[in-house]
Amino acid sequence: MKKIKELTTDYHTRDILAGIDMTGSFKELFRQAAITPHSIFLLCVRGSCKISIHLTRYEMSAGSLAIIFPGVYFQILEQTPECRFMYIGIAQRALENTYLFSQTLEYTHRILEQPVLRLPPEISKIFMDGFMAVIRTTRLKQDLLNDMQIGLLYTQFVTTAYNASPLNTPGKSDSHYSRNREIVKELVRHIIQYYKKERNVAFYAEKMHLSPQHLSTTVKKVTGKTLTDLISSFIIRDAQAKLRSTEMTIQEIAYSLNFSDISFFGKYFKRYTGMSPKKYRNAGDV
Repeated sequence: MKKIKELTTDYHTRDILAGIDMTGSFKELFRQAAITPHSIFLLCVRGSCKISIHLTRYEMSAGSLAIIFPGVYFQILEQTPECRFMYIGIAQRALENTYLFSQTLEYTHRILEQPVLRLPPEISKIFMDGFMAVIRTTRLKQDLLNDMQIGLLYTQFVTTAYNASPLNTPGKSDSHYSRNREIVKELVRHIIQYYKKERNVAFYAEKMHLSPQHLSTTVKKVTGKTLTDLISSFIIRDAQAKLRSTEMTIQEIAYSLNFSDISFFGKYFKRYTGMSPKKYRNAGDV
């Protein structure tokens, strides 16, 4: 089997790629931290490994599934000689502006917080069968998967994984709670779209036609976090990744996240991480 290069090349012509890492070349592909330009489902089917997703370390073994968002830094740190993966990569353009993608928004924050799941054996087998069906389909010469079908696959994999995971906690079913969840889902969509430009609670409340107090209270009830902390989590993760994995100056990073004052950016970063951007960057070299 040829070395896996498709994740960074073949997306110019295809919206979905799938395969089995028969040679262990995923380790070579992600030996260094690299930004994933597309959504990736990575299923460990043999052996074990240690990986880094957006600077956080995780361990995977047979039956583990990693869901990696586009724009996230990913690296394989260590792996046993027998470690092998099945993978599915989906170009972001196949998921944009679709109703199906919106159905997974409630899982967005959970994926960011816990991108690696240890699946129960019976669920892991279902995923292996599902991955193999996709792999065989993509090997056919004719293009059988359109955007709608790809969106359905994405939605099915995400919802099945998190609903079946032992980490999943069944939610409340009353209508009031469901409405609150819908509000948070919509909020996360706006945060993903605007966090590089907007940090103001009032901005997001206006976008959603709610009062800042109502939105803040709802977010606290559903997620246990304040609205400010939810917004900042996206900003800080972005800043951390750029500090550790790019050559951008701290000033350039501050500007990329719409901080006009590097001093304010430093104070903001330290408030949530306990250290200055410079100290955080240098700590990665130790």
